[in-house]
Amino acid sequence: MIRATMAFLLTLLLLISAGTVFGAELAKEGSGEYRSGKTTTFTFIAMGKERGQMNFEEIGVVVSAPENSPFYNATFRDLGSSHVIKGKWKASGMVEFTCTNGDKIYTTFESQGVMGGPSSSINTIVGGTGACTGITGTLELKNTPGIKPAKKGISQNISVGKVTWKIP
Repeated sequence: MIRATMAFLLTLLLLISAGTVFGAELAKEGSGEYRSGKTTTFTFIAMGKERGQMNFEEIGVVVSAPENSPFYNATFRDLGSSHVIKGKWKASGMVEFTCTNGDKIYTTFESQGVMGGPSSSINTIVGGTGACTGITGTLELKNTPGIKPAKKGISQNISVGKVTWKIP
């Protein structure tokens, strides 16, 4: 009888605690701090000594975002293109975030910076799939320069900033 009672109480405790985990609601709107790590591969064409064109692909993971946001523990992939003039560059492209449940969030971005130095980016959230359908908002990001890549031919970086989102 004691075993049956203990099993019942343990099962009840697990169901109560699991309900709070599985029932966690995705916030329909909010804002908060954002941090991600990423790896970049690129193709560069020099246009003389002072100009160049660079196309790039980045993959990464969001390591810090509000827990109730769709960006929490999301992964991402982006494609972009930048034009470099005398060491300064401007870029644009798009990002596809994959949420932990498989839903997608799409952003476009414009960024600028100095080769090997600091940069900033504004991402505009333009839509998503599943629970993120119709999402809007922004990510305002700065990248941290000076990280030594683990492999030749790639770049690795950390982005920090703020995310704001709204889901209808």
